[in-house]
Amino acid sequence: MHGFGVYQFQNGHRYEGAWHEGRRQGLGMYTFRNGETQCGHWQNGILDDPKRQNSPTGSPCDVDHAKVSSAVQDAHSAAEKAHSMVKVDDGMNKVVAAANKAANAARVAAVKAVQNRMHHNNSSDDK
Repeated sequence: MHGFGVYQFQNGHRYEGAWHEGRRQGLGMYTFRNGETQCGHWQNGILDDPKRQNSPTGSPCDVDHAKVSSAVQDAHSAAEKAHSMVKVDDGMNKVVAAANKAANAARVAAVKAVQNRMHHNNSSDDK
Protein backbone atom coordinates (compact mmCIF):
# COMPACT_ATOMS: atom_id res chain seq x y z
CA MET A 1 0.00 0.00 0.00
CA HIS A 2 1.27 3.47 -0.86
CA GLY A 3 -0.34 6.89 -0.30
CA PHE A 4 -3.32 7.58 1.96
CA GLY A 5 -5.78 4.93 2.95
CA VAL A 6 -7.58 2.87 5.53
CA TYR A 7 -6.60 -0.67 6.47
CA GLN A 8 -8.76 -2.93 8.64
CA PHE A 9 -6.60 -5.60 10.28
CA GLN A 10 -7.96 -9.12 10.83
CA ASN A 11 -7.64 -8.65 14.61
CA GLY A 12 -10.20 -5.79 14.46
CA HIS A 13 -7.66 -2.97 14.64
CA ARG A 14 -7.74 -0.23 12.02
CA TYR A 15 -5.22 2.26 10.63
CA GLU A 16 -6.23 5.39 8.75
CA GLY A 17 -3.55 7.62 7.33
CA ALA A 18 -0.43 7.77 5.24
CA TRP A 19 1.40 4.71 3.92
CA HIS A 20 4.76 4.28 2.24
CA GLU A 21 5.74 0.94 0.72
CA GLY A 22 3.32 -0.97 2.95
CA ARG A 23 4.33 0.76 6.20
CA ARG A 24 2.56 3.42 8.22
CA GLN A 25 4.40 6.63 7.33
CA GLY A 26 3.37 10.23 8.06
CA LEU A 27 0.17 11.34 9.79
CA GLY A 28 -2.16 8.57 10.83
CA MET A 29 -4.49 7.16 13.45
CA TYR A 30 -4.46 3.59 14.73
CA THR A 31 -7.68 2.43 16.39
CA PHE A 32 -7.66 -0.69 18.54
CA ARG A 33 -10.72 -2.95 18.58
CA ASN A 34 -11.50 -1.71 22.12
CA GLY A 35 -11.86 1.86 20.76
CA GLU A 36 -8.55 3.17 22.08
CA THR A 37 -6.65 5.24 19.53
CA GLN A 38 -3.07 6.23 18.87
CA CYS A 39 -2.40 9.03 16.47
CA GLY A 40 0.39 11.24 15.31
CA HIS A 41 3.33 10.99 12.98
CA TRP A 42 4.48 7.51 11.99
CA GLN A 43 7.99 6.69 10.83
CA ASN A 44 8.69 3.28 9.23
CA GLY A 45 5.59 1.80 10.86
CA ILE A 46 6.41 3.14 14.35
CA LEU A 47 4.59 6.01 16.02
CA ASP A 48 7.07 8.83 16.81
CA ASP A 49 5.20 10.44 19.72
CA PRO A 50 2.23 8.30 20.76
CA LYS A 51 -0.89 10.09 21.96
CA ARG A 52 -3.28 7.59 23.53
CA GLN A 53 -6.91 8.24 24.29
CA ASN A 54 -9.66 5.87 25.35
CA SER A 55 -12.44 8.04 23.99
CA PRO A 56 -12.28 9.42 20.46
CA THR A 57 -14.38 12.47 21.45
CA GLY A 58 -12.15 15.39 22.36
CA SER A 59 -9.05 13.29 21.97
CA PRO A 60 -5.70 14.69 20.86
CA CYS A 61 -6.31 12.62 17.73
CA ASP A 62 -9.10 14.97 16.63
CA VAL A 63 -6.60 17.55 15.42
CA ASP A 64 -4.41 14.95 13.77
CA HIS A 65 -7.47 13.24 12.30
CA ALA A 66 -8.47 16.55 10.72
CA LYS A 67 -4.93 16.87 9.33
CA VAL A 68 -5.14 13.34 7.97
CA SER A 69 -8.52 14.05 6.38
CA SER A 70 -7.17 17.25 4.86
CA ALA A 71 -4.13 15.41 3.57
CA VAL A 72 -6.37 12.72 2.06
CA GLN A 73 -8.38 15.41 0.27
CA ASP A 74 -5.17 17.04 -0.97
CA ALA A 75 -3.91 13.66 -2.19
CA HIS A 76 -7.21 13.04 -3.97
CA SER A 77 -6.99 16.44 -5.65
CA ALA A 78 -3.39 15.75 -6.66
CA ALA A 79 -4.43 12.37 -8.08
CA GLU A 80 -7.14 14.05 -10.16
CA LYS A 81 -4.60 16.55 -11.48
CA ALA A 82 -2.17 13.73 -12.25
CA HIS A 83 -4.93 11.90 -14.12
CA SER A 84 -5.54 15.04 -16.16
CA MET A 85 -1.82 15.30 -16.85
CA VAL A 86 -1.85 11.73 -18.15
CA LYS A 87 -4.49 12.82 -20.68
CA VAL A 88 -2.32 15.80 -21.66
CA ASP A 89 0.74 13.55 -21.86
CA ASP A 90 -1.17 11.10 -24.08
CA GLY A 91 -2.16 13.95 -26.39
CA MET A 92 1.39 15.28 -26.40
CA ASN A 93 2.76 11.80 -27.14
CA LYS A 94 0.43 11.55 -30.14
CA VAL A 95 1.60 14.94 -31.43
CA VAL A 96 5.25 14.00 -30.94
CA ALA A 97 4.70 10.65 -32.67
CA ALA A 98 3.05 12.40 -35.63
CA ALA A 99 5.91 14.92 -35.80
CA ASN A 100 8.47 12.09 -35.70
CA LYS A 101 6.61 10.26 -38.45
CA ALA A 102 6.57 13.41 -40.60
CA ALA A 103 10.28 14.03 -39.92
CA ASN A 104 11.12 10.44 -40.89
CA ALA A 105 9.07 10.78 -44.07
CA ALA A 106 10.95 14.01 -44.89
CA ARG A 107 14.29 12.26 -44.29
CA VAL A 108 13.29 9.39 -46.57
CA ALA A 109 12.17 11.83 -49.27
CA ALA A 110 15.46 13.74 -48.96
CA VAL A 111 17.54 10.55 -49.21
CA LYS A 112 15.54 9.42 -52.25
CA ALA A 113 16.02 12.84 -53.88
CA VAL A 114 19.78 12.64 -53.31
CA GLN A 115 19.85 9.06 -54.62
CA ASN A 116 17.85 10.06 -57.73
CA ARG A 117 20.18 13.00 -58.34
CA MET A 118 23.23 10.78 -57.94
CA HIS A 119 21.69 8.20 -60.26
CA HIS A 120 20.84 10.94 -62.78
CA ASN A 121 24.40 12.35 -62.56
CA ASN A 122 25.88 8.86 -62.99
CA SER A 123 23.64 8.23 -66.01
CA SER A 124 24.76 11.51 -67.58
CA ASP A 125 28.42 10.64 -67.00
CA ASP A 126 27.98 7.25 -68.75
CA LYS A 127 26.91 8.95 -72.01
